[in-house]
Amino acid sequence: MLTAEEVLTSIGSTAALADVEKLWDDSMAAYPGAEKIPFLQDDAITSNRKATGFGDEMDGPFLRAAAAIRANEALARLSWHCFWRVFLSDKGVYPPSGWPEPEMLGEDRGLIYLLPAIGYVPLVRENHKRLGFPEDVTMETIAQVRHYCDDNFRRGHDGRPGIYLNQLGWMRYYTTDPYVRIGRLEFWLQPSSRDIYVYRNRKTGKTIAFPPAGVTYLMDGNRLGKPEEYEGHETFTSKLEYKDGCVIGTPLSPKGYAIQEEISLPLVDWEMVFSKGDVSLGMHIPSGGGMDFEKCADSLKRAKTFFTKHFPDTPPKAVVCSSWIFNTQLQEIFPPEANLCRFQRGLYLVPCASSPGEGLWFVFLRGWPLDFATAPRETTLQKKILDYLAEGHRWRGGQMFILMDDIDNFRDGTYLD
Repeated sequence: MLTAEEVLTSIGSTAALADVEKLWDDSMAAYPGAEKIPFLQDDAITSNRKATGFGDEMDGPFLRAAAAIRANEALARLSWHCFWRVFLSDKGVYPPSGWPEPEMLGEDRGLIYLLPAIGYVPLVRENHKRLGFPEDVTMETIAQVRHYCDDNFRRGHDGRPGIYLNQLGWMRYYTTDPYVRIGRLEFWLQPSSRDIYVYRNRKTGKTIAFPPAGVTYLMDGNRLGKPEEYEGHETFTSKLEYKDGCVIGTPLSPKGYAIQEEISLPLVDWEMVFSKGDVSLGMHIPSGGGMDFEKCADSLKRAKTFFTKHFPDTPPKAVVCSSWIFNTQLQEIFPPEANLCRFQRGLYLVPCASSPGEGLWFVFLRGWPLDFATAPRETTLQKKILDYLAEGHRWRGGQMFILMDDIDNFRDGTYLD
């Protein structure tokens, strides 16, 4: 059996050895042999290519790369190891990191990882069949790997096909969890990890959210990332307690910041309708498709119908998400009528701890810190963010929620009345 080091040596770089050798013996114990790797079979490749929405023009590169990989034992083992670690390991998710692209494959070198990626098609189908999901939702979900290639990897590699390894690791969840793409957005049924407490007035329907006690905020109600970042800044700390039949705490504005005051809500009039641990839909915003307001609204409404139907015993209470998309600074750099701004205003925004480069990889396909002089300025979004950062602003991420009961009335300003 070839070792991980021998495989990388034959490819030409052992720089990623520490990561590649993780679970190497386990995956090699399940290695079927180069000619029997399922996702490298011609019939499977053509079927997976069609299902994921790649055009006919990709048959040539896919089949050519698969033949070259099967003919080289080192490449075959590395490709299998990638697939096994992402999709088959029973020891947790171990996504590849820093693995080399084999130069011997030329312009097809990114396909050594894209072929295992499209190989997830039968696994997603099996998962959706188990969950009783319809074919149209399965097909929308399966197509995500094409977006990872065409909307991200090609954009960062002069049109060459492949997949970023950090996105490949995420694909495991499509094959194991109630996680689907419905229209523009993706939704994942799971207990909420957001530490917020949402109350609704029993008569008026007004909604107010609180953070837990002890959260540090800047005086403008926003948050930074690490505790040391607050040094030299004036801050305040949130409070939350239950006393004399009331919940008393620091409220969160639906505009996305904490308010430095305490309010008291009589529990006879106010009901807690959502909190940490409640069943929710974790919303993800996949690449591809823009942020058209009507399409996002339609996706939310379809998701409500879908999950209510398929999980009647555990219906979600809210949709939640953490993303750079919900950074309220976007409302400073875009006009009010921009889709991103309208979408934000339709949700209840929540400040969260975040890094100075939160989510910017998805915009620039480059790590933080950015070199402002060389970062791409190909889109309006890239230009506006770079100009904003160059003015000395510290970038943030953001969170949101929308209660399931409010989705049918989703609009620009759902919680702002």
